[in-house]
Amino acid sequence: MEIEEYFAQIKAVVDQYAAATFVVSANVAFETRPGDQGFLAGKVRFVDSSELHFREYLDVTAQAIEKVMYSYHFQDTTGILIFRYDNAAHKPTLAISSHRHDPSGVKLAETPRLEQVLAEVAERQRWV
Repeated sequence: MEIEEYFAQIKAVVDQYAAATFVVSANVAFETRPGDQGFLAGKVRFVDSSELHFREYLDVTAQAIEKVMYSYHFQDTTGILIFRYDNAAHKPTLAISSHRHDPSGVKLAETPRLEQVLAEVAERQRWV
């Protein structure tokens, strides 16, 4: 898969949610980087003023696109964390790098796709 094809898939997901009645605004920016790499960052603001901030640093291999770094950070209207998926290093180290933060702590989690995180937000807020 080419980076441009992946970017087009992400744009389609963001555009789909931007049209939802529970979304006030949605944007995403893309950067193609040297060495078959790319970066994307965006924000979705919901009707209750909560926000999802997301970013991915990507590396294209012959077989797939690897998410070298990612963060999907969902916060309430005052900026307080509701949940965040990321693969940032921790001390003490975690068994796997992919994990989920919420007010109860940090738990191991599979690397989600943006559309999965947006669906989780919508379901959690009972917009769907």
